Amino acid sequence: MLMAIWNRGNWETPALIAGVIFGSYLLVMWLGALVWTYRDIRARTRDPFTHAIALLVVLAFSLPGILLYMVLRPKETLAEEYDRRLGSEALLHEIQEQETCPTCRRKIEADFLACPYCRMALRAPCDACGKALHTSWVLCPFCGADRAPAARPEPVPLPAQGRAHLTPAPATPPRRASTATYTPPAPKPAPQAPADAPDSL
Repeated sequence: MLMAIWNRGNWETPALIAGVIFGSYLLVMWLGALVWTYRDIRARTRDPFTHAIALLVVLAFSLPGILLYMVLRPKETLAEEYDRRLGSEALLHEIQEQETCPTCRRKIEADFLACPYCRMALRAPCDACGKALHTSWVLCPFCGADRAPAARPEPVPLPAQGRAHLTPAPATPPRRASTATYTPPAPKPAPQAPADAPDSL
């Protein structure tokens, strides 16, 4: 039928049909853009006001509105933001769980026997299996062996000249208060004049 109308030289009808087809195509594209925008904005934010603004932009400007929406939309989806936050929290938790030296507060590994920065003794090897154990543990959790209590070091004998200043002095009894009273010395007698010598002849 279309070919018959075309052969008759009537160009208005084919143009009308082409216009209807093109208009239907634009309408489908416009509705598809609205549906895609609604789904995309819901995946990126939960704010209903932002949902309405995005739909109005596409509704008013159609296909150019999609380009404007893609420039203004949030950068991340809610799922991507959740994954990023989860990764950040996991990294922070891992950093907080890492052990630190009790003396210098620097990061150390779980199998360090001593701090490589300040030489602080952190663990001691198990006598049975050789695993690193905390100094406060009384039992090896890896092999179940009891840890012997650390022997107290014996004092090192000092040479004779070094022991002199370490020998305590004998305790002296406290001095009693004196009960004697002060007596001034007796005055000295005045010197007497010598007797006159006899007159010589």
